[in-house]
Amino acid sequence: MQTIGRYQLRAELGRGGMGVVYRAYDPELDREVALKSVKLEGVTPEQRLQNEQYLAREARAAARLQHPHAVAVHDFFSGGDQAFIVMEFIRGANLDALLATGDTSNHAQTLRILREAAAALDAAHLAGIVHRDVKPGNILLDETGRVKIADFGIARLSGPGATQTAPSLGSTAGTLSYMSPEQIRGDQLDGRSDQFALAVVAYQLFTGQLPFQGDTWIAQSYKILNEPHIPARTLNPGLPATVEAALDIALRKNPLQRFPTCSAFVEALTAAIPTQQAAPAAKGRLLLIPLFLVVTGILAMMFYRTVKTVQNPPPGEVSSQPVTQPAAPAAPVTQPVAAVPPPMVAEESLALILDGVPMDFARILPGRFVMGCDSCDHHEKPEHAVEITRVFQMGRTEVTEKHWNAVMTGKATGTDKPKVNVNWNEAQAFIAKLNARGDGFHYRLPTEAEWEYCARANDGGVIAKNLEQLAWTSDNSGRELQDVASAKMSNPWGLFDMLGNASEWTNDYVGEEYYRTSPRKDPKGPTSGEARIVRGGNAGTGGMIAHYAVRMADKQDSRGEFLGFRVVRERK
Repeated sequence: MQTIGRYQLRAELGRGGMGVVYRAYDPELDREVALKSVKLEGVTPEQRLQNEQYLAREARAAARLQHPHAVAVHDFFSGGDQAFIVMEFIRGANLDALLATGDTSNHAQTLRILREAAAALDAAHLAGIVHRDVKPGNILLDETGRVKIADFGIARLSGPGATQTAPSLGSTAGTLSYMSPEQIRGDQLDGRSDQFALAVVAYQLFTGQLPFQGDTWIAQSYKILNEPHIPARTLNPGLPATVEAALDIALRKNPLQRFPTCSAFVEALTAAIPTQQAAPAAKGRLLLIPLFLVVTGILAMMFYRTVKTVQNPPPGEVSSQPVTQPAAPAAPVTQPVAAVPPPMVAEESLALILDGVPMDFARILPGRFVMGCDSCDHHEKPEHAVEITRVFQMGRTEVTEKHWNAVMTGKATGTDKPKVNVNWNEAQAFIAKLNARGDGFHYRLPTEAEWEYCARANDGGVIAKNLEQLAWTSDNSGRELQDVASAKMSNPWGLFDMLGNASEWTNDYVGEEYYRTSPRKDPKGPTSGEARIVRGGNAGTGGMIAHYAVRMADKQDSRGEFLGFRVVRERK
């Protein structure tokens, strides 16, 4: 019997340009596994070593994602000119088999599949993993019909029936039909790129067709980059208009205008479909069992991929329950985004247009969290439970020079860097002009509690686990301000630069002992004082102060070269 390492090979499942996938047996743990080989030859010794280290890093990242709806990675090793990744073996079919039935009417089944897939993707994004190749072939359905997403952090090989880019380590990879515009362009990616791909899958499940269709690679790329998708109701007139609206948001060209998480997208779909169809359907699940028996062989298609660098995560889910320690990626917290009534679906992506420049907002839902830090300076003590009881919208970025000039002068001149050297009083003057627009919103600075709630995004720790990917500090900025939402990823709420770039004014006065007596619900700070609270690290200071609980203060007429602000708004 042929063996690779300790694994006994039983059958070949798939073969591609960069390796082979086997069904194998692990005698030490007495279980079947899928073993993927990836070729390392054909490069210099230095490049081979880099590729091997890269594969090991990606495999370790994927192995940390232990989620009920994600295929688990068990092991990684190398030998000769090959590296090997050992994964959970799934007996079942992939979503291609379900699409082949042509049934687009089982909305309950569709929503369940999308909901389970979204949960795994959000957990991955929270752990710093962007899948990059979400498609029906990577969404597996086990013997009971439960979703398992394959190939988190694992390379992509081309499979039959799909137009793909040429896969190689360090290049753009993925299946073209499901690629987001930013992935086609080769931009840095975060979880909203996976959301776009999941929306393409959802579109297929609702219509049986792809939203962007072209006869050639170039034609299809052009449509994804520049043209609107085919309206879903053109292909399936029975779909509610609110389903179309949710798909429109998730398929937007600008990732900032999509939903903050994959689960938020699915919840919008759920709210858009009549309740009697959204209830779990046992019949739909049972139908998957004979489907599995017929198409088990299609399992091999799940492995046609190679390895690609993870660059940007998020979004995840934010709990409405108290948080006392960091949330485990393997068990995403519940109900981060409620089933939003159809008229509110578009709020997740509402943008205020200022002389042609969008100021984007993220919709923040009520919830509880632990504010402060017992192990930090006395200004951050004590830790105390806080509840945010109202929905509000937080600016996804700091106010930029363009935003500032568009409001204060009428012309969106300047850069996309944060507007700094602005004191608290001047920030209020800017906000007063926004309120004078009379657009149905009330604009203001965030309270200190709202700021920390948004910055933490359900992370119970004090320092972000992926701070380097989240924040511009003196450690990585060259002590210079950077364009907002440029090279750093957003947090799970879809907010950029909360911990770095520019520190931010809040509305609260400073109170030395306020944390010990503050209200449990919606604290707004002392009613008077000599200075206002400033939050967040910045590009001029090190990562030591770029943590969730750090508090600074300045008088209202103070300015600083790294001191700016972001805006909150609420419906009147």
